[in-house]
This record gives sequence, C-alpha cells and structure tokens, in this order.
Amino acid sequence: MRTMTKKLTYIGIVLMGVIVLLNPLKAQNTNDTVPLITPDSTLITLSDSLMVKDSIVLDSAFISDSIVMDSIALSDSLNQKASKWNFITGGNDSTYYSFFGHLINTHDTIKINNWRYNIYTHELKISEFDSTLNDFQNFHPAFKKSFNNNYLGNTGLAVKSNLYFEPLQKSDFIFINAFETYNFSSENAEYYNVLKPFTKFDAHIGPKDEQNIEVLHTQNINPYLNGFIRFKNYTGKGNYISQETRNNSGIIGGSYTQGPIATHINYNFNNINAQENGGVTDPFFITDTIISTNQISAKLSNASNYFKDRKLFIDQKIGLFKSNIKDSAKLGDYRLSIQYNYFHQNSLKIYEDDTTGYNNSRTKEWLYFYPNTYNDAATFDSSHFFIRKQLFRLNLEEIPYNYPFVGAYFGFGTEKAEYSYFNTDTLFNNSQSKTQKSTYLEGGIYRLRGEKFKFSGSYTFYISGYKQTDFTLDGFISQKFGNDSNYFVLKAEGGIYLESPDYFLMNYKSNHFRWNNENFKQIKRTELKFDFSYPKFNINAGARFSTLTDFVFFNNEALPDQFIGTFALLDVYFNNRLELGPFGLKTQLNYQKTGNSTVLPLPEFSGYAALYWAPKVYFANTEGRMKFNIGTDLYYWTSFYAPSYSPASSQFHTQKDQLVGNYPFWGAYLNFEIKRLRFYLRTEHISYNLFETNYFMAPNYPSPRFVIRYGIAWTFYD
Repeated sequence: MRTMTKKLTYIGIVLMGVIVLLNPLKAQNTNDTVPLITPDSTLITLSDSLMVKDSIVLDSAFISDSIVMDSIALSDSLNQKASKWNFITGGNDSTYYSFFGHLINTHDTIKINNWRYNIYTHELKISEFDSTLNDFQNFHPAFKKSFNNNYLGNTGLAVKSNLYFEPLQKSDFIFINAFETYNFSSENAEYYNVLKPFTKFDAHIGPKDEQNIEVLHTQNINPYLNGFIRFKNYTGKGNYISQETRNNSGIIGGSYTQGPIATHINYNFNNINAQENGGVTDPFFITDTIISTNQISAKLSNASNYFKDRKLFIDQKIGLFKSNIKDSAKLGDYRLSIQYNYFHQNSLKIYEDDTTGYNNSRTKEWLYFYPNTYNDAATFDSSHFFIRKQLFRLNLEEIPYNYPFVGAYFGFGTEKAEYSYFNTDTLFNNSQSKTQKSTYLEGGIYRLRGEKFKFSGSYTFYISGYKQTDFTLDGFISQKFGNDSNYFVLKAEGGIYLESPDYFLMNYKSNHFRWNNENFKQIKRTELKFDFSYPKFNINAGARFSTLTDFVFFNNEALPDQFIGTFALLDVYFNNRLELGPFGLKTQLNYQKTGNSTVLPLPEFSGYAALYWAPKVYFANTEGRMKFNIGTDLYYWTSFYAPSYSPASSQFHTQKDQLVGNYPFWGAYLNFEIKRLRFYLRTEHISYNLFETNYFMAPNYPSPRFVIRYGIAWTFYD
C-alpha cells in the first residue's frame, strides 16, 4: 500500500512537470509597476505607493485589512445573462475563489491574488493579505488567533488557548499540539498568483536574544503556475532560566490552475527545540520578592523537548462538462469535477531529562517533579506518529448563474495511522508499534458564492476500522440584510460529532507516564453558534453553546481521564473597532461558563482593549505619505485554576493549587508605515510593580517583567 501511495505521489509531481512543459514561460513586465492577474487573465498594474483601505470587511468585523489595487475596477467583459435568481448582480461573493483559477466577482476592487485551501471542506477562499498597521504590534502567532492564552512566557514554548471556542492550531499528533501554533501546516497554507516576484520580510526583536524572523517569496513561472516558499524562525533564551527555544519551520508549495486542471501542493517541515524548566520552584519568588529573574530557581534544569514534523499535501481536481453560459470560458467553471486528495504527516517527539526532582530554596524541601520515574539515571522518551489520508470525490460544482445554483459532493476516504513509542528503564525495554486503519464516506451540499444567502451541510461517517461509527454532521446558514454600503449578516451554525479517543490517549508508556485506557468510550460533542456582524460599525457579536459527553481530559496527575456523563458550556462574545476621526478603540470581550470546572476550567470573563491615535501625515514638498498609530492596550481575565503544563507529555492538565488571572497586562506601542516598510516599537507589562505581583500566565510560569520589543515588515515586488 505504501509503495502504491508513493507511486501516486510521484505521478502527481511528474504531472505538474508535464503541465509546465506544455505551457511555456510567458514574458513578464519589467516596468516599475507590479502586474497582477485579473479574472480573465489580463494584467493589472499596481503602483509602488500602496494604498491600504482601512476597513475592508468580508463576513466578520475583524478580518484583517488588505492591500487593494488603488480601487481598480473589474473588466466589464463579464456580462453574463442574469438569472431570475439574480445571482450575478445581487449575489456573488468576493470571498470565494474558483478552483479553476478565476475570481467570481470582486465588485469595485481586486486584492492581491492569494487564497487558502481548506483541507477539511476542500474549498478555496480568498485570503486577506496582512498589510495593515492595525494590530501590527501583535507579533505572537497564538495571540493573533486568541487574545487569552495559557502561556509559558517565551515565544516558542507551549501555549494553549483559554477560550474554548477559539482553539489554536491543532495536529493529528497530540504530543505536538501545544507547539503547533508556531508551525506551518497544510491547513493554513496560502497560495498565490502574481506575475512579478513578490518577497516579504518580517523580523521581531525582543530581550534575551529573542529573534523571530519570517520570509515569504512567491512568483509565477507562467500565468497559471505559481510557486512559493516561506520560512520562519523563533529563537530566544527566555526571561527565566532554562527557557531557550530554537524553532525552525518552512513550507514550499505551489498551484497550477488552467482550464479543467487545478492542482495544489505543499510540503512543510517543522523542527522545535525547547528547553523545559518546569516553572519556578515557588510562586513566592514572584509574588513576595524582587530578585532578578536569573536568580529565581526552576524545577527542571536539564530537560528538553525536540519535535520533528513533516507534512505533504497534494490535491488534484479535474473539471468536466464546461458550462455553456456566455463568457463562461473566462470564468472557468465546470459542472462536474473529480478530485483526488492526498495528505501525510510524519512526526517525532523526544523528551530528555536527567533529574527526578528539585530543591525549594525557600523551604529547603526536596520535591519530586513527576509522581513516577521508572529509571532514575536519565530519561529518553521517544514517540513517533505517521498518518496517511487519501480521498476521492465527485463534485457537482456550484455555478451561481446556472442551474442548480448549489454545489454538492460525495467522497470515499481512507486513513492509515501508525503509533509507536520507545522508552527504557532499569528492568524492561518498553516499546510498542500499532497501526490503525479507517475508511469513511462523506457527502455534502452547499452554496458559498451567494452574497445574500449562504449555507452548507456535510456528513462524514466512518464505515470500518479504528474509527468505525465515528461521524461528523455539521453545517451553517447565513443571510445578509441591506445593501453593499450598509448591511449586516446573521449566521447560525451547528454540529454533532462522535469521535474515538486518540490511540495515544489509550495506550502509552514513558519514563514518567504509563497508562492503558482501553475502556475509554467515544466522545460526543454538540455545538450551536449564532453570529451577528455589522461591518459598517465594525461590530461582531454572538453566542455559542456546546454539550460534551464522555469528555476526555488530562487530570491533576497529568494522566488522561474520562468524565462519564454530560455537561454544557456557554460562550458569549462581543468584538468592535470604533473609529472617530483619527482616534480608535478596539474591544474584544468574552464571557464563558463551563458546566464542569473540574475537568474543563475556563476563565469566566476575558477582555482586550486598545486605544490609539492614527492620523494620516502628508508631506507636501515630497508628495509623500506616512501612516502611524500610537496607542495603549490591556489584557485581562478573571482568575481560575488554569491548566498546568507537564513537559514530559507536553500536555496541559487540570490542577487545584494555583489561581491564575485577575491581573492587568498593560502595554503601549507605536506603529508606522512608509511606502513598503512597516515598523513597530512596543513596551509590554508596564503594569509591572503597579499592582499585586501575581503576573502568572500559567501555573508556576510567570510573565516576563517590563520588556521592549520592536519589529519591521518589508515587502519587495521584483
């Protein structure tokens, strides 16, 4: 089977090479403007003085602003016959991208041509190119996703969202989840289509040798074939002892979209080296002393985690039966398509330490860090995970201007996962390898290109193997009210999920943890969400409700456990960016109530606010423009028994010893932009020593004290 999969992979790569040969390189413009591709493959030029539209909003009030082409209008050649449903003039959405390489409609502007491939729904969606000054100072990948996180205090270390409905990026390999937010993955891969080479360089510099760098380069080989490469690096010694990180991630990929052929491929590699100090030996050294951070003792002095993660993703889609609507060749839509989707992940975790405990220098007490240590000499635990997924689908493509106006699909998929671990102790050599296979069927119906009305429904059912009887049934429905300049959107979504616990949650052995949980039941989860967005006033609000049955969690002993029964969870949120002239106020508020704080502890209230001044400066002599904003922001959440972190398993688990929260993290920042260069200067934790010194972001892991950071983002178009 593995040999056959490799052959299919090689065939896909060879196919892309043949396509390139059949489509010779086309001449590129060499003038000082930046050409891009329009829906009908004609060229548009972009001035070097990029204009940033301050409030481009699609479906949410908080989608990032995007570079626009100085309000260049679309070609008027796409004059299809409007149907009685008025799907062209009243209903095309600029957010979705045709699989065959063409925008459906972008109203009066067109953004830099980049999109995301959703590996779960297998749909393409236009991405927002990050070029705004708003929130530019927020460099941490986790805090871009969730404004409240359980965090160890140094970029590159383990992190977990404290907002249940806003989780961070996850992996099929459970032991890497606490670090996955720093990695590239197939799920967040972006694809591009430009005719002039485009490069973006980001650098963020902080104290203790902290240096976070990211580079993107993309260019087209011909108008239909694009390649890109991205690389990012997180390094730093940390503000406390034994916190050094060295994380490197890269992704290389491309896309080919011409006629009936649509190919997307990416390969990403992630390496993580993280020192683990186990937290401070006693919170007393934070709350009741003012000694320097390098004098505060930690629980572990020579422990580390190493992760090696590789992923390959290939999607090949072939369109059938081109639609016969006038000018449909320029739109590139097909009535049917067949699709093959391949994904594999190969991951490794190695944990090492050579100490069994620590000395509390305040109480002079010797304490064991782990409840069990089977080999007192040293720890060397390794875990390996490999998964291969293949999917075959038949699609009825959604064509907004032609019957039946909706899309649908039916697919058959297979999964093969291999789990293994190795550990030695004084008596036994503990190693195990297990292969689990599963097959499933999926189907769905959707309408995603409508502007006024959208919906989607899907069902996935595992028919055999390890996940047999697991299923996912979910969908959403949304309606837009009003016109393009003044409208609001109501959206409802929900789902029912039945999932088998991960194999590593049921069977695992290491030097510090050993468990066998063959009696674990399937986990059932239901969700219902309501969302309201009003882009004109940048309002996004809603409520989310979930019930959890037979929930699996890591308990106070850092062991996987299952709560037999059902409990509920409620979440209400409000997000707004209020702008009055040059002044702005961004607010994010969240209230959540868990029905069982013992197994799922959450802060009830979380809030973030940023107040800023953002005038636009014009230099008459040079006819130049500079944008800047200067502001202050505040993070706050109510106290709760936040999950503790166990380095050996790299898992967050419940605890009842230390409350975290009820502390304001206050900062200030300056952002400015001159042409292609953006720069920020940020101070963090200026509230240090102004309030009670209880500035923990996770149990036993304090926040850095007052620090200063700065960073730049620079783009190049040739």
